[in-house]
Amino acid sequence: MTTIMPGAEPFRFDGDKASVLVLHGFTGTTQSMRYVGEQLNKRYGFTASGPRLAGHGTSVDDMETTGYLDWLNSAEEALKALAAEGRPVFVLGLSMGGSIILNLAARFGDIVKGAISVNAPALFLGPDMATLLCDPNAPARTPGIGSDIKAPGVVELAYPEVPVGRLREGHLLFGLTTNLLPRITCPTMVIQSREDHVVPARNALDIVNALTSCDHVRLLWLNESYHVATLDNDKDAIVTHAGEFIRFLLEH
Repeated sequence: MTTIMPGAEPFRFDGDKASVLVLHGFTGTTQSMRYVGEQLNKRYGFTASGPRLAGHGTSVDDMETTGYLDWLNSAEEALKALAAEGRPVFVLGLSMGGSIILNLAARFGDIVKGAISVNAPALFLGPDMATLLCDPNAPARTPGIGSDIKAPGVVELAYPEVPVGRLREGHLLFGLTTNLLPRITCPTMVIQSREDHVVPARNALDIVNALTSCDHVRLLWLNESYHVATLDNDKDAIVTHAGEFIRFLLEH
């Protein structure tokens, strides 16, 4: 039986106006998305659903048995379950979760009414990460990438190590998703921290420039947060901008 880390459980806050699928990032947990989901429900009346992606929120050993298709499948199942409830469905994701929601928006345009990515990787990972992925002698695991947070005293619940093989799976996902970006037609908001020590900020521009079939694109820069912005100083700005974006789309 899989043991879930305390705080990494899936969550759901019920509302009646729309549904929002909120996805955590690579090696992270639902803890990073709970505040945003809870506030979208409390302030705007949206149903917020935060599933636990396969291999996450349990153990690094567990994660090493999964790959990007498993992570996508976790998100797809949650998306289709929300759609079956009959409300308009929007998607919001942090980091790898941001890549996954863009992937879903590209492939399930009949379901996804709007997409919001936060510090999502595209193809540009930075020279250090690229060197690691190309090294045949790279270690099986490297130190964790969690808790890149500017606000003092705030800690992300994430794995203490990164399985390098799963990082390669993530890179495959990012590349495939980048190739799908021109297929996205729903309104899309791209949120990016100017100072991000995990995902280079230029990814935001790469994503925006690739959304060639999307007529409604917004780019929001965050000035007071690092990578895990949903737990950082700009978390309320994310809630407000995402909530108003969704409300605007519902009214037009």
